[in-house]
Amino acid sequence: MRSDVGAARPPLAVLARRDPAVLLGATLLVPVVLLRVREPEPVLVLWCVAMVAARVLARVPWRRLALGQLPFLGFGLSLVAVNAVTRGGEPLARVVAALGPLEITDVGLRTGVALAARTLVVGVCALAFLQVAEPGRLLGSLHQVARLPIRPTVALTAAHRLLEDLPAEWLTVRRAHALRAPVPDPRRVVEAAIPAEAPRLPASPSALGRASFALLATGIRRSERMAVALESRALGALGRGERTVWRPARADRWDAVVVLVVLLACGVVAALAT
Repeated sequence: MRSDVGAARPPLAVLARRDPAVLLGATLLVPVVLLRVREPEPVLVLWCVAMVAARVLARVPWRRLALGQLPFLGFGLSLVAVNAVTRGGEPLARVVAALGPLEITDVGLRTGVALAARTLVVGVCALAFLQVAEPGRLLGSLHQVARLPIRPTVALTAAHRLLEDLPAEWLTVRRAHALRAPVPDPRRVVEAAIPAEAPRLPASPSALGRASFALLATGIRRSERMAVALESRALGALGRGERTVWRPARADRWDAVVVLVVLLACGVVAALAT
């Protein structure tokens, strides 16, 4: 039998080695710098570059990139539709088509496509960030690098732990309710106790409502216990004096290089597309 203990792990992606708080700041800077884009061609080029960078630097699979773009694509198409029929009064606008009382102009189409491309760029950056940012490491970096106060950091960490366990809690509650459900035929109790395959959980509105209420009650009890545990570990004194951390976070010059590259690329596109 071959054991994988001690086996060499594959190297982390390039962006996974960078500080997550810096990556979050760079991701939030992208829509701000591209706020006043008007020409679609430079933004579409930036989107292609962002797709390749997300695949190479963050190792996001192509399938996930394609599927993750669908919500942003739907929002982008709505931007194209709205701008195409609402920018007829701008100077040099030329009508290219008419849909009843609505007139589609070339200026509106170009502006809408540019805004849609900007939405896709933001979506690619978000997917790359979610691929490389570990939630626990991100919260620690927000406190140490971004100087987020300790109380919101602890609260967000506790909330993340609760949300992380919700799917397993939901499945446990649903299975418990299914086991306590009445059996129509008592003679089949033994057969129902050891099914040949996993039984389907009840999906009626009443069953889902009972499970949701039980999950809510379980979450409230867990949050109360977590609050008591944090208070017993001197949460009220977190703001006084220095405290040690388990995983120290620190931004270096390579993190600054990432921010500069993002700003430079978006700045060039914004200058060409305004």
